[in-house]
Amino acid sequence: MSLDRKALQQQLLASFRVEAQERLGVLADGLASWREEGASRESIESLFREVHSLKGAARAVGLLPIEQLCHAWESLLGAVRAGTLELTLVRVELCRYALRVVQKLHAGQPADAEEQAQLIEDLEAAAQGAAIRLPERVAAIPAVPAEPGTLRVSAGRLDALLFHSEALLQHKLEARAHARLLGEHRAACEPQRGHRLLAGGALQRLRESAQALPTASQDALKALLDHLDWSQAQMDRLHFEAIHLEKAGKHLAQSLAQLSESLAEELQSVLLLAGSSLVEGLPAMVQDLASQAGKRVTLQVRGASLQVDKRILDELRSPLTHLLRNAVDHGLETPGQRAACGKPEVGLIQLELIQESADRFELRVQDDGRGLDLAQLKAKAVAAGMLSEEQAQALSAAEASKLVFTSGLSTSALLTDLSGRGLGMAIVQESVERIGGRIELESAPGQGVCIHLHLPLNLSTFRAVIVRNAERTFAVPALAVERCLRLPADAVKNQENRPTLVFEGEVLPVWALADVLGLTSQARGDGYLTLLLLKVRGTRFVLLVEELLGDQEITVKNLGRQLLRVRNLLGATVLGDGQLVPILHPGDLYRSALATTASTLVQAPANGPDVRSQRLLIAEDSFTSRGLLKAILEGAGYQVATASDGLEAWNALKQGPFDLLVSDVEMPRMDGFSLTSRIRADRELTQLPVVLVTALHTAEDRARGLQAGANAYLVKSGFEQDSLLDAIRRLI
Repeated sequence: MSLDRKALQQQLLASFRVEAQERLGVLADGLASWREEGASRESIESLFREVHSLKGAARAVGLLPIEQLCHAWESLLGAVRAGTLELTLVRVELCRYALRVVQKLHAGQPADAEEQAQLIEDLEAAAQGAAIRLPERVAAIPAVPAEPGTLRVSAGRLDALLFHSEALLQHKLEARAHARLLGEHRAACEPQRGHRLLAGGALQRLRESAQALPTASQDALKALLDHLDWSQAQMDRLHFEAIHLEKAGKHLAQSLAQLSESLAEELQSVLLLAGSSLVEGLPAMVQDLASQAGKRVTLQVRGASLQVDKRILDELRSPLTHLLRNAVDHGLETPGQRAACGKPEVGLIQLELIQESADRFELRVQDDGRGLDLAQLKAKAVAAGMLSEEQAQALSAAEASKLVFTSGLSTSALLTDLSGRGLGMAIVQESVERIGGRIELESAPGQGVCIHLHLPLNLSTFRAVIVRNAERTFAVPALAVERCLRLPADAVKNQENRPTLVFEGEVLPVWALADVLGLTSQARGDGYLTLLLLKVRGTRFVLLVEELLGDQEITVKNLGRQLLRVRNLLGATVLGDGQLVPILHPGDLYRSALATTASTLVQAPANGPDVRSQRLLIAEDSFTSRGLLKAILEGAGYQVATASDGLEAWNALKQGPFDLLVSDVEMPRMDGFSLTSRIRADRELTQLPVVLVTALHTAEDRARGLQAGANAYLVKSGFEQDSLLDAIRRLI
């Protein structure tokens, strides 16, 4: 069999492109740090080896121009490595020039043979210590952008595998739901089977008494009893099958869960990349931008080892590039301007990846430049007709800084290839929100700008708050939800013809979700409102929903190419019961809310009852237990507020009056014992009755609860609804 040399050459070239791309990225970042921070022996050794390996790879595939250029470049680095040649700024720039030419050749761009020959001659001369003069065209050669994290398998195939993994996860949720329904079916058969055993004697007596009836009646009764026997036999069979189906359903659900979780873990280990893949090539890009703008800058990167979903990193590449361009072009001053302000001539840009929780992280971009010119921003907004003079003057510093996200608004005096069109920050914000994140900005005059991008670690799954409104179910990304509240209807008041809520000293606008989405709202007759406190683009607002169903992890499905961008929708998910639920887009919700003119919010009557209803607070970290206690107490006629831990309960007690506290003991941040002790030590709350409801049942636990100052101590495993209500009635 003859060797297909042409096919082999194509395979070698493909391998070379991947290897060269990685090596050129290392060289670009290393040379970027040399320009401002100098070169250590380790970095010189590393770059020398990279150029040497690149030369060998080019020779293997017959790319003579790259081989010759790398050979001359290797000679220069070799002399520096041996200590016989000093690494001056001119020689660093010559190395950067060599890198640009190699990048052009690697990208398949046409190269000037005379220019390349001159570069090789300059590299060899520099290696001998001769003085050289860089050509003016050095800065004009564009850098070939590095590709984002490269995988050795097709990204399309990974996406397909991930799609199948998410489908398997959905089947796992459905299997659990079916197993639960089978259990309910089996349980429903139990009472009927018990009734049959109890009625067995009565049926026998009925058969015996049938002998005294007329023949026609005997036949009718016998037929009825025979049918009853057949029905009972069928019930026994169905009950037997239900037991076995329940066991099989549980086994299937467990098997699917194990398979789904194992596959998801394996795929995530493939899709998770270090943040360094996002940063690759950025130091070189920043240095190029600084050279074009006549500035000096150092880029510091921290937290680059954080593992993030590859798809998140790919989506962040463009926004991050724009933020760095802005920092260089808008934020940092020239060396002369910085020296006049008492700053170091070299500007500093800091890029940091910080894990915030198990499922989210922060990407922070900070510079030490001039900061935002708020007066200029306001003037631009007024000139563009976006604001009146009075509105601009009334803006606070935080409100004015948000103008940078307005499409078409730019503070750049010139329209350049770097900036000036006023579209970038609006696009950055849209890109971040599209992947379920949010962006915040801080600025101090003369000290710089810090931009915080809060993002999910994983693109396919995240936590969401599930709500029901207008007989429909919706999911709201938990990243945008600060608090879930249940307050009396009179907590929402009209201010300037707009429903508002005063929360934590801040007046917040309130909209009904049904109004925002254009749905028919349902009547609310219990005197309480269920509210979601959301934060979007640094602005807090409140949405009224009819029912809060809980929070859970969901898998995100896009709406397809036909519905690529639907207002108010981020995507969709399928719950365990097979219900298709739309995922709401927090940013769109806020924009739609601002455009809403009518409100169907029902205000509480001005004249309430003379005697205020007794108001209780529940402190419980378990969502299920909290809901059970709340249902019991509201069913008894009490007004009930809830807190998810001891610290939240303490803050609630300090903000509003309560008649009694029902608290768990084992809670995060502040346990029930500590909460009770703090209440007893507070002059305003010392008389507040406290009922501890907990799973801790030892005598020592009871003694500790009473010592802390609890008025009652009920054990969860043994307490009944009546005992809790009786304890509350006795205490208040």
